[in-house]
Amino acid sequence: MFGTLKAFAFIAATLSASVVLSAATASDGGMIITLPPRSKDVGIKKVPDAAHPYIAPGPNDQRGPCRKSPALNTLANHGYIPRNGIASFEEILAGTREGFNMDRDLAGFLAGFSIMARGNAFLNKLSIGSVSPQIPVVPGAIDGPAPPGGIAKHDRFEGDVSMTRQDFNIGDDVHFQISLFDEFLSAIEEFGDDNALHGPKSIVNMKVMQEFKFQRFQESQAADKTVSFHSSRIASSYNEAAFILTFFANGTDGLLSKQALTSIFQNQTFAPNWFRRSSPGTFDFIVDTAAEVLAPHPIQPGANVNGVYVLDPTDTSCNAAYSDFVLNNLPHTLNNVTNPTFKKNIQTLLKIVATPFGCPELLPAGPVGQ
Repeated sequence: MFGTLKAFAFIAATLSASVVLSAATASDGGMIITLPPRSKDVGIKKVPDAAHPYIAPGPNDQRGPCRKSPALNTLANHGYIPRNGIASFEEILAGTREGFNMDRDLAGFLAGFSIMARGNAFLNKLSIGSVSPQIPVVPGAIDGPAPPGGIAKHDRFEGDVSMTRQDFNIGDDVHFQISLFDEFLSAIEEFGDDNALHGPKSIVNMKVMQEFKFQRFQESQAADKTVSFHSSRIASSYNEAAFILTFFANGTDGLLSKQALTSIFQNQTFAPNWFRRSSPGTFDFIVDTAAEVLAPHPIQPGANVNGVYVLDPTDTSCNAAYSDFVLNNLPHTLNNVTNPTFKKNIQTLLKIVATPFGCPELLPAGPVGQ
C-alpha cells in the first residue's frame, strides 16, 4: 500500500517564473517542452520577496479548486507563475521551486501529468483553473472535441475525498467549503500542538493530518454512493496532506501554524514572515510522509458500488498508483499523435512522469474525453 502512495504531491526547478527562458517555438507552431536542469538555489528564502507582491486575481484570471490549487493559486497571486493562471511546464517547475523549494522530479511529475491529462501538450499550456479561451482543443481533437478542462475538471487529476471540497456527485467539487475547513480547524483544536509564539493548539502536526484525513474519507464513503478512491486517488489524497505538512510549514522552524495554513487556504497568499523550506522537498520525502499519514487508518483502493465500498483487485504492477495514473487517466489516443512537436512533447512528458517511480515507462490506455 505504501508503494501505491508513490504517486503524488503537487508541482519546481530553476528560476523565478518571471525569468524562465522562453520555450522554443517549433516550425509547426507548437512549443517544445524541455526538462530544465536542477537549480543550485535550494536554500531557505523569505517568500514572497519584493518582486512578487500579492495582487488579487482579475475576473478573467484562472484559479483552481482547493485540493491542489491553494499552492498554485498563491503562486499565481504573487507572480511566481503567470498571474493569469495559464502556465507552461517550465513556468510551473520554476514557480514551485522558487516559492516552495519543490524538487524538480516531484514538480515534473505533477506538471507533466497535468498537461497531458488536462492541458494542451502541443502548445505547452495548462490552466490552473477551468477551461480557458487561451488553450484550444488539442490537435486532431484526440481527447474529444472540447477544449482542455484545466486541473479543476473532475477525474484524472481532481477527485473525491478532498479536504475542503465536496465530492463531485454530492456537491460543489470546485469551490472552497468553509464548513469543511472548519472541520480541519477543529482537528487542530483537538490534536494540534501548543506553541509559545502562536498559542495553544496552533500547530498542525502529523496527528492532525492522520485523524482529519481519515475523517474525510469516512464522510465521503458514507455520503457518496459512488465515491471513487482508486490507487491514484489515494496517492493524490494522502500526498496532498504530506504536501501541506512539508511545503506550507515555515522554513525557519519547520512548523505549520494555523495562521500560515489559513493564509494559504483561505486568502491564497503567504503568511507574514514566511520562509520556504531549507532544502528541496523531494518525491520520496513526500511519499514517506504520506505513508505516515495513512498508517494509523489504512485504506485500500476501491470505490462505492451502490453505497458499498468494493476493493479493487490486487495490483501486481511495479507501482499501482503509477499504473492507475497512466493506464486509466491518460487518453490512449496520445499514442497515436503524429505531429512532430506534439509527439516529442508527449514522449518527453511520459518519461518525466515515470522517472520518480523507478518503473518501466507505460503507455496511456485511458478513455478519451473523460
